[in-house]
Amino acid sequence: MHYLVISVAGLFVFNEEKKLIKHKIFEKRSEKIAEILITKQSPEIEKLKKEFKDLVTEQPNKATKHFRENFRKIVLETNFVKNEKELNQILNQVAIDKTMKEISKMERRDKLIIQSVSALNDLDKILNFMSERLREWYGLHYPEVEIKDHEKFAKQIAKFGSREKFENYSKSMGMELKEEDIKILQTYAERLAELYALKKELTDYLEKTVPEEIPNINALLGSILAARLLTLAGSLERLAKLPSSTVQLLGAERALFKYLKGRDAKRPPKFGILFLHPDISGSKKEYQGKVARLLSSKLTLAARTDFYTKRDITKKLVKDYEEKLRKIVGE
Repeated sequence: MHYLVISVAGLFVFNEEKKLIKHKIFEKRSEKIAEILITKQSPEIEKLKKEFKDLVTEQPNKATKHFRENFRKIVLETNFVKNEKELNQILNQVAIDKTMKEISKMERRDKLIIQSVSALNDLDKILNFMSERLREWYGLHYPEVEIKDHEKFAKQIAKFGSREKFENYSKSMGMELKEEDIKILQTYAERLAELYALKKELTDYLEKTVPEEIPNINALLGSILAARLLTLAGSLERLAKLPSSTVQLLGAERALFKYLKGRDAKRPPKFGILFLHPDISGSKKEYQGKVARLLSSKLTLAARTDFYTKRDITKKLVKDYEEKLRKIVGE
Protein backbone atom coordinates (compact mmCIF):
# COMPACT_ATOMS: atom_id res chain seq x y z
CA MET A 1 0.00 0.00 0.00
CA HIS A 2 0.99 3.59 -0.57
CA TYR A 3 -0.12 6.51 1.58
CA LEU A 4 -0.73 10.09 0.54
CA VAL A 5 -0.02 12.97 2.92
CA ILE A 6 -1.47 16.37 1.99
CA SER A 7 0.46 19.21 3.59
CA VAL A 8 1.12 22.91 3.23
CA ALA A 9 4.22 22.14 1.16
CA GLY A 10 2.59 19.70 -1.25
CA LEU A 11 1.67 16.05 -1.78
CA PHE A 12 3.86 13.29 -0.33
CA VAL A 13 3.55 9.57 -1.10
CA PHE A 14 5.01 7.04 1.36
CA ASN A 15 5.21 3.25 1.19
CA GLU A 16 4.51 0.77 4.02
CA GLU A 17 8.02 1.32 5.42
CA LYS A 18 7.27 5.07 5.62
CA LYS A 19 9.83 5.79 2.94
CA LEU A 20 9.12 8.82 0.77
CA ILE A 21 8.46 7.52 -2.76
CA LYS A 22 7.28 10.65 -4.54
CA HIS A 23 6.37 14.24 -3.83
CA LYS A 24 4.69 17.09 -5.67
CA ILE A 25 5.43 20.60 -4.38
CA PHE A 26 2.68 23.23 -4.41
CA GLU A 27 3.00 26.71 -5.85
CA LYS A 28 3.50 29.23 -3.05
CA ARG A 29 -0.04 30.56 -3.30
CA SER A 30 -1.58 30.45 0.16
CA GLU A 31 -5.22 30.67 -0.99
CA LYS A 32 -4.86 27.76 -3.41
CA ILE A 33 -3.01 25.66 -0.81
CA ALA A 34 -5.72 26.41 1.77
CA GLU A 35 -8.43 25.29 -0.67
CA ILE A 36 -6.66 21.96 -1.30
CA LEU A 37 -6.18 21.37 2.43
CA ILE A 38 -9.92 21.92 2.99
CA THR A 39 -11.33 19.99 0.01
CA LYS A 40 -8.61 17.33 -0.22
CA GLN A 41 -9.01 17.60 -3.98
CA SER A 42 -6.77 18.76 -6.83
CA PRO A 43 -5.71 17.60 -10.34
CA GLU A 44 -2.37 16.48 -8.89
CA ILE A 45 -4.12 14.18 -6.40
CA GLU A 46 -6.11 12.59 -9.25
CA LYS A 47 -2.89 11.97 -11.19
CA LEU A 48 -1.29 10.27 -8.17
CA LYS A 49 -4.39 8.05 -7.79
CA LYS A 50 -3.92 6.83 -11.35
CA GLU A 51 -0.18 6.29 -10.86
CA PHE A 52 -0.55 4.44 -7.54
CA LYS A 53 -3.58 2.16 -7.78
CA ASP A 54 -3.31 1.21 -4.09
CA LEU A 55 -2.97 4.81 -2.88
CA VAL A 56 -4.68 5.59 0.43
CA THR A 57 -5.87 9.21 0.29
CA GLU A 58 -7.85 9.44 3.54
CA GLN A 59 -6.43 11.98 5.97
CA PRO A 60 -4.92 11.12 8.42
CA ASN A 61 -3.47 7.69 7.58
CA LYS A 62 -0.54 5.47 8.58
CA ALA A 63 2.05 7.86 7.15
CA THR A 64 0.63 11.01 8.72
CA LYS A 65 2.26 10.65 12.13
CA HIS A 66 5.69 9.98 10.60
CA PHE A 67 5.35 13.02 8.33
CA ARG A 68 4.32 15.31 11.19
CA GLU A 69 7.24 14.19 13.33
CA ASN A 70 9.69 14.92 10.49
CA PHE A 71 7.75 17.74 8.81
CA ARG A 72 10.40 20.47 8.78
CA LYS A 73 13.22 18.14 7.76
CA ILE A 74 11.21 16.65 4.87
CA VAL A 75 9.91 19.98 3.62
CA LEU A 76 13.31 21.71 3.73
CA GLU A 77 14.84 18.83 1.77
CA THR A 78 12.32 19.38 -1.04
CA ASN A 79 13.49 23.00 -1.49
CA PHE A 80 9.91 24.20 -1.10
CA VAL A 81 11.38 27.09 0.90
CA LYS A 82 14.86 28.50 1.41
CA ASN A 83 14.81 28.38 5.20
CA GLU A 84 12.61 27.92 8.26
CA LYS A 85 11.77 31.62 8.44
CA GLU A 86 10.14 31.48 5.00
CA LEU A 87 8.37 28.24 5.97
CA ASN A 88 6.93 29.88 9.09
CA GLN A 89 5.63 32.79 7.02
CA ILE A 90 3.85 30.45 4.58
CA LEU A 91 2.44 28.33 7.42
CA ASN A 92 1.03 31.44 9.05
CA GLN A 93 -0.55 32.80 5.85
CA VAL A 94 -2.06 29.44 4.87
CA ALA A 95 -3.52 29.05 8.36
CA ILE A 96 -5.17 32.48 8.05
CA ASP A 97 -6.57 31.75 4.56
CA LYS A 98 -7.77 28.30 5.60
CA THR A 99 -9.60 29.71 8.63
CA MET A 100 -11.22 32.43 6.52
CA LYS A 101 -12.40 29.91 3.92
CA GLU A 102 -13.79 27.56 6.56
CA ILE A 103 -15.69 30.38 8.24
CA SER A 104 -17.12 31.59 4.93
CA LYS A 105 -18.34 28.06 4.11
CA MET A 106 -20.06 27.54 7.45
CA GLU A 107 -23.81 27.18 7.19
CA ARG A 108 -25.25 30.12 9.07
CA ARG A 109 -28.64 30.42 7.44
CA ASP A 110 -30.11 31.36 10.80
CA LYS A 111 -28.36 34.70 10.25
CA LEU A 112 -30.28 35.12 6.99
CA ILE A 113 -33.54 34.57 8.86
CA ILE A 114 -32.53 37.10 11.52
CA GLN A 115 -31.68 39.73 8.90
CA SER A 116 -34.98 39.08 7.10
CA VAL A 117 -36.96 39.51 10.31
CA SER A 118 -35.06 42.69 11.15
CA ALA A 119 -35.82 43.99 7.66
CA LEU A 120 -39.48 43.08 8.17
CA ASN A 121 -39.55 44.92 11.51
CA ASP A 122 -37.99 48.01 9.90
CA LEU A 123 -40.47 47.79 7.06
CA ASP A 124 -43.42 47.62 9.46
CA LYS A 125 -42.30 50.85 11.11
CA ILE A 126 -41.82 52.56 7.76
CA LEU A 127 -45.21 51.36 6.51
CA ASN A 128 -46.96 52.66 9.62
CA PHE A 129 -45.33 56.09 9.33
CA MET A 130 -45.96 56.37 5.60
CA SER A 131 -49.55 55.13 5.85
CA GLU A 132 -50.39 57.66 8.54
CA ARG A 133 -48.76 60.39 6.47
CA LEU A 134 -50.80 59.40 3.41
CA ARG A 135 -54.04 59.45 5.39
CA GLU A 136 -53.32 62.92 6.78
CA TRP A 137 -52.22 64.17 3.40
CA TYR A 138 -55.11 62.74 1.39
CA GLY A 139 -57.51 63.67 4.20
CA LEU A 140 -57.07 67.29 3.18
CA HIS A 141 -58.70 66.38 -0.12
CA TYR A 142 -61.15 63.65 0.91
CA PRO A 143 -61.52 63.33 4.71
CA GLU A 144 -64.71 61.24 4.41
CA VAL A 145 -63.03 58.27 2.74
CA GLU A 146 -63.82 55.03 4.62
CA ILE A 147 -61.04 52.55 3.87
CA LYS A 148 -59.54 51.21 7.09
CA ASP A 149 -56.99 48.86 5.52
CA HIS A 150 -53.76 50.82 4.92
CA GLU A 151 -52.63 48.73 1.94
CA LYS A 152 -55.99 48.93 0.18
CA PHE A 153 -56.10 52.68 0.91
CA ALA A 154 -52.72 53.20 -0.79
CA LYS A 155 -53.73 51.12 -3.81
CA GLN A 156 -57.01 53.00 -4.23
CA ILE A 157 -55.29 56.39 -4.18
CA ALA A 158 -52.61 55.17 -6.59
CA LYS A 159 -55.37 53.98 -8.92
CA PHE A 160 -57.93 56.80 -8.71
CA GLY A 161 -56.09 59.87 -7.42
CA SER A 162 -58.96 62.34 -7.42
CA ARG A 163 -61.79 61.78 -4.92
CA GLU A 164 -64.37 62.07 -7.70
CA LYS A 165 -63.21 58.72 -9.11
CA PHE A 166 -63.88 56.82 -5.85
CA GLU A 167 -66.89 54.54 -5.74
CA ASN A 168 -69.86 55.97 -3.79
CA TYR A 169 -68.39 59.48 -3.84
CA SER A 170 -71.04 62.18 -3.69
CA LYS A 171 -69.58 65.22 -1.98
CA SER A 172 -66.79 66.26 0.38
CA MET A 173 -65.78 69.10 2.62
CA GLY A 174 -62.13 68.60 1.62
CA MET A 175 -60.10 71.05 -0.43
CA GLU A 176 -59.81 70.97 -4.19
CA LEU A 177 -56.45 69.81 -5.55
CA LYS A 178 -54.62 70.71 -8.71
CA GLU A 179 -53.46 68.09 -11.17
CA GLU A 180 -49.87 68.26 -9.94
CA ASP A 181 -51.10 67.79 -6.33
CA ILE A 182 -52.97 64.64 -7.31
CA LYS A 183 -50.01 63.33 -9.29
CA ILE A 184 -47.54 63.55 -6.40
CA LEU A 185 -50.08 61.92 -4.06
CA GLN A 186 -50.49 59.05 -6.50
CA THR A 187 -46.73 58.64 -6.80
CA TYR A 188 -46.38 58.50 -3.01
CA ALA A 189 -49.25 55.98 -2.80
CA GLU A 190 -47.66 53.82 -5.51
CA ARG A 191 -44.37 53.65 -3.61
CA LEU A 192 -46.25 52.76 -0.44
CA ALA A 193 -48.11 49.96 -2.26
CA GLU A 194 -44.75 48.65 -3.52
CA LEU A 195 -43.48 48.49 0.07
CA TYR A 196 -46.53 46.44 1.04
CA ALA A 197 -45.68 44.08 -1.81
CA LEU A 198 -42.11 43.86 -0.50
CA LYS A 199 -43.45 42.99 2.95
CA LYS A 200 -45.41 40.11 1.44
CA GLU A 201 -42.29 38.86 -0.36
CA LEU A 202 -40.30 38.92 2.88
CA THR A 203 -43.10 37.11 4.71
CA ASP A 204 -43.31 34.47 1.97
CA TYR A 205 -39.53 34.03 2.11
CA LEU A 206 -39.65 33.45 5.87
CA GLU A 207 -42.56 31.04 5.59
CA LYS A 208 -40.48 28.98 3.15
CA THR A 209 -37.06 29.28 4.81
CA VAL A 210 -37.92 28.93 8.51
CA PRO A 211 -39.46 25.41 8.22
CA GLU A 212 -36.39 24.29 6.27
CA GLU A 213 -33.81 25.64 8.72
CA ILE A 214 -35.54 25.30 12.11
CA PRO A 215 -38.37 22.81 11.51
CA ASN A 216 -38.92 21.89 15.15
CA ILE A 217 -39.18 25.47 16.42
CA ASN A 218 -41.39 26.28 13.44
CA ALA A 219 -43.76 23.43 14.32
CA LEU A 220 -44.40 24.96 17.74
CA LEU A 221 -44.53 28.65 16.85
CA GLY A 222 -45.17 29.10 13.15
CA SER A 223 -42.75 30.76 10.75
CA ILE A 224 -42.97 34.42 11.74
CA LEU A 225 -43.02 34.01 15.52
CA ALA A 226 -40.22 31.42 15.29
CA ALA A 227 -38.14 33.86 13.27
CA ARG A 228 -38.78 36.68 15.76
CA LEU A 229 -37.76 34.46 18.69
CA LEU A 230 -34.58 33.50 16.84
CA THR A 231 -33.85 37.19 16.26
CA LEU A 232 -34.23 38.00 19.95
CA ALA A 233 -31.83 35.18 20.86
CA GLY A 234 -29.25 36.39 18.33
CA SER A 235 -28.49 33.02 16.75
CA LEU A 236 -29.71 29.44 16.72
CA GLU A 237 -26.61 28.39 18.66
CA ARG A 238 -27.35 30.84 21.48
CA LEU A 239 -31.03 29.89 21.52
CA ALA A 240 -30.05 26.21 21.82
CA LYS A 241 -27.84 27.00 24.83
CA LEU A 242 -30.39 29.09 26.72
CA PRO A 243 -32.35 27.53 29.61
CA SER A 244 -36.11 27.34 29.11
CA SER A 245 -36.70 30.02 31.78
CA THR A 246 -34.70 32.51 29.71
CA VAL A 247 -36.43 31.47 26.47
CA GLN A 248 -39.75 32.14 28.21
CA LEU A 249 -38.73 35.75 28.94
CA LEU A 250 -37.12 36.68 25.62
CA GLY A 251 -38.61 40.00 24.62
CA ALA A 252 -39.50 40.97 28.19
CA GLU A 253 -36.08 42.31 29.15
CA ARG A 254 -37.32 45.82 29.94
CA ALA A 255 -40.11 44.58 32.19
CA LEU A 256 -37.72 42.23 33.97
CA PHE A 257 -35.19 45.04 34.43
CA LYS A 258 -37.87 47.31 35.93
CA TYR A 259 -38.94 44.56 38.32
CA LEU A 260 -35.38 43.82 39.44
CA LYS A 261 -34.74 47.54 39.99
CA GLY A 262 -38.04 47.99 41.80
CA ARG A 263 -39.36 50.42 39.21
CA ASP A 264 -43.09 50.34 38.44
CA ALA A 265 -43.36 46.58 37.98
CA LYS A 266 -44.96 44.88 41.00
CA ARG A 267 -44.60 41.36 39.64
CA PRO A 268 -41.96 39.70 37.48
CA PRO A 269 -42.98 39.13 33.84
CA LYS A 270 -44.24 35.66 32.96
CA PHE A 271 -43.45 35.77 29.26
CA GLY A 272 -42.00 37.92 26.51
CA ILE A 273 -42.65 37.52 22.81
CA LEU A 274 -44.22 34.11 23.47
CA PHE A 275 -47.35 35.95 24.59
CA LEU A 276 -48.10 36.36 20.87
CA HIS A 277 -48.63 32.60 20.64
CA PRO A 278 -52.41 31.93 20.58
CA ASP A 279 -52.12 29.15 23.17
CA ILE A 280 -50.88 31.76 25.68
CA SER A 281 -52.75 34.91 24.67
CA GLY A 282 -55.95 32.89 24.18
CA SER A 283 -55.80 31.10 27.54
CA LYS A 284 -57.37 32.26 30.76
CA LYS A 285 -55.10 34.50 32.79
CA GLU A 286 -54.52 31.90 35.50
CA TYR A 287 -53.25 29.40 32.90
CA GLN A 288 -51.00 31.68 30.89
CA GLY A 289 -47.90 31.27 33.05
CA LYS A 290 -48.15 27.47 33.01
CA VAL A 291 -48.67 27.38 29.25
CA ALA A 292 -45.67 29.69 28.77
CA ARG A 293 -43.47 27.39 30.87
CA LEU A 294 -44.63 24.35 28.92
CA LEU A 295 -44.06 26.03 25.55
CA SER A 296 -40.61 27.36 26.50
CA SER A 297 -39.48 23.94 27.71
CA LYS A 298 -40.54 22.38 24.41
CA LEU A 299 -38.87 25.20 22.51
CA THR A 300 -35.60 24.51 24.31
CA LEU A 301 -35.76 20.89 23.16
CA ALA A 302 -36.70 22.00 19.64
CA ALA A 303 -33.84 24.51 19.42
CA ARG A 304 -31.24 22.00 20.62
CA THR A 305 -32.50 19.42 18.15
CA ASP A 306 -32.46 21.92 15.28
CA PHE A 307 -28.93 23.06 16.13
CA TYR A 308 -27.12 19.92 17.28
CA THR A 309 -28.73 16.99 15.47
CA LYS A 310 -30.80 18.52 12.63
CA ARG A 311 -33.39 15.77 13.18
CA ASP A 312 -37.06 16.36 12.48
CA ILE A 313 -38.99 15.45 15.64
CA THR A 314 -41.97 17.69 14.90
CA LYS A 315 -44.68 15.01 15.15
CA LYS A 316 -43.57 13.71 18.55
CA LEU A 317 -42.80 17.21 19.80
CA VAL A 318 -46.16 18.70 18.86
CA LYS A 319 -48.09 15.65 20.08
CA ASP A 320 -46.41 15.74 23.49
CA TYR A 321 -46.93 19.50 23.74
CA GLU A 322 -50.64 19.28 22.86
CA GLU A 323 -51.23 16.46 25.35
CA LYS A 324 -49.67 18.42 28.20
CA LEU A 325 -51.45 21.59 27.11
CA ARG A 326 -54.83 19.85 27.39
CA LYS A 327 -53.96 18.78 30.93
CA ILE A 328 -53.18 22.38 31.90
CA VAL A 329 -56.20 24.10 30.39
CA GLY A 330 -58.44 21.24 31.42
CA GLU A 331 -57.60 21.61 35.13
